[in-house]
Amino acid sequence: MGYIIPQNWGDEAMEYANKLAERINIGWDGEAECPSDWSLRFLSRMNNGSINPPFKNETFLDNEDIIVTLESYELDVEKFWFALLFIYDVKMDFGINAADASKTDYDVLLEIEDYMENHPQAYLYLSDDKELRKCNRYETNSPLILEELRHFVKRELAKYPEPPQLKLWTRGGLQDSYTESLGAAQQQVLMYKLFNVLFDTLGLPDLRAKKGETVSYSKMLLASRIIYFCRLTTNESFTVDSSSLKGVLKQYGNFNFNQRHPKTYTGGLTLPKE
Repeated sequence: MGYIIPQNWGDEAMEYANKLAERINIGWDGEAECPSDWSLRFLSRMNNGSINPPFKNETFLDNEDIIVTLESYELDVEKFWFALLFIYDVKMDFGINAADASKTDYDVLLEIEDYMENHPQAYLYLSDDKELRKCNRYETNSPLILEELRHFVKRELAKYPEPPQLKLWTRGGLQDSYTESLGAAQQQVLMYKLFNVLFDTLGLPDLRAKKGETVSYSKMLLASRIIYFCRLTTNESFTVDSSSLKGVLKQYGNFNFNQRHPKTYTGGLTLPKE
């Protein structure tokens, strides 16, 4: 890979990643002598080769626009590299094949019950295609099957003497089976928000270029260039100015990423709202 992977969470190279993990992991208890669980998971994933980004450390170091900005902010490039890997890994975990937890099992059961009561001629579809193309789906309106579904829904709802006060979701194998991936634009938003927290955590000031300087001190443009570097977009305008990223944020910036149940970085995110 062209770089030495830290062997311990306390290694100097892990500093930026550790600080970010402490800020964004809701489940971290903040004990001084105990690292965020996400730091340990990230370190373990690096050491067992589970993180395979579509970019290389050498390419990162050769990206003059990004490196010059980092150095102008007096950031350690090696520490930033590992923070970048951490952010990329979290983005993948929350953005690719994560369970949608915006609705609980109880909520879904109520919706099915209500729909079937109001649509007696409903069809049941089985498909692995979100567009439900006819060649990729199985459909039935069999009275026997639909009646069994009604009985199942009523039986499961009967297990709740009253609506649950806490948000409870199916865990384990069932959860892993019901997954979806976010679109590229939403992944861009998530990566931007994670870098935004990192910049705030590292206390980056709002700097302006002095007369004659060509370096960009725009933190949003830096994030935009990193998003392009990480191949979340092929739009080269992301490397020139931040207008394209601003457009994405305007449309998708309010997405609640904490409604996701990833497989690795569990516990929830704390992210600022745009």
